Amino acid sequence: MSMIPQEMSKIQQADFLSKYKLTSADFKAANLNYETLLNISADFESKRAAYDEVGTGVVKILFKFNAVHAIKYQVIPSEELLNKLLAYQLQNPAISIDLTNYEELIDNLISISVIPLFKSDWAKIHESILDQFVVFDKIKANVRLTDAASSTKEFTDQGFELNVQPDGYRSIDYVIKTAPSKKEYKVAVQIRSIFEEGWAAIDHNARYQEKTEHGGLNDFSKTLNKLAGAAEEIGEGIHGLKSYLNEKDLLIQEQQALVLAQQIELEELKAQLAQANLDKKENVSAEILGKRIIEDLAKTAAKVDGGSVPVIEPTQSAVKAEAAETATSKTVIPSAKTEETPSSTTATAAEKAPEEKPKTVKNSSDSPKTAKLKEEKVKVEKNKEEKQKIEMLPPVVEDLFGQTRIPDAAPLH
Repeated sequence: MSMIPQEMSKIQQADFLSKYKLTSADFKAANLNYETLLNISADFESKRAAYDEVGTGVVKILFKFNAVHAIKYQVIPSEELLNKLLAYQLQNPAISIDLTNYEELIDNLISISVIPLFKSDWAKIHESILDQFVVFDKIKANVRLTDAASSTKEFTDQGFELNVQPDGYRSIDYVIKTAPSKKEYKVAVQIRSIFEEGWAAIDHNARYQEKTEHGGLNDFSKTLNKLAGAAEEIGEGIHGLKSYLNEKDLLIQEQQALVLAQQIELEELKAQLAQANLDKKENVSAEILGKRIIEDLAKTAAKVDGGSVPVIEPTQSAVKAEAAETATSKTVIPSAKTEETPSSTTATAAEKAPEEKPKTVKNSSDSPKTAKLKEEKVKVEKNKEEKQKIEMLPPVVEDLFGQTRIPDAAPLH
């Protein structure tokens, strides 16, 4: 029973031969009949959904690779499959093609074009393919006759099979294996830049598919190929310039960050220096304040003693010595062993106290206010002496600051 679907049965052998520029002699040489090809086409159509699912799965994986800009994917059309089978049979007459082996003989039943923006990005995609898939046979690098030796050397260094294409076709071709189920599938993967893919698509539509060798089409195709190559080189130049500018901007940002850090460090040092100066000023101020307090004490002691403050201010040691001397001369220590009557005590005080009016020694620098204060001081002293004569109390002494106090009583025996 024939497996030929209705739509395929409508394809006449003559139309097929005309479309793909084939002759009856080609069929005869290939030892194939048209009905066999149609049966193979029908079998493949029944499996198309499975092939499409496998191809979609591979595309999802490829899209995750770094530097992939776009992906073109297809499961081979039935007519193109028949054309490939006939071409394969003509090149390999010893092999008999049938329903059992055609899937193994044709590598691009599923074909995927991986398109980076720049040709130089192929290496990143290449490493990802080797990491994720098993690759059949050798990887093929299709290059132009005009390609520089330096550009082809990178392919030979990787162990690629180098194919020089006179028409200018360029790509890196892989046949990978995938097995989402028990059955293994082959998938043809090509890496082409965006400009190579554009030229290849136009050339395939205009010349390859129809096997047209018209001179005008060939010339235009070659010109387009050169323009695509020039555009690719310009694109690589833009890519390189962008990388250079990015590195330069990054360097500038790093330098700006370094300058900012140095400025922050400088501000911190300035703040520390300012704080150190402030602490120094506070210490100096405290020292000056201490000197002033001592000087004020010395002046007060001088006023209490009845003298006057000299023009030349004394040092701290001199002030201390003078204050100590004044305190010693003004302090009277009562004796607990002396048994005197109040009258004798008063008499003794009277004998010791001079009857003469105390004199005030003035310095040339004394002001009227200071002189008045000293006169009042003399009156205070005189009143104290009179009180000592009258009151039957232990003698009262006056401390350095003019405060009166009762001396400590004599110890009990």
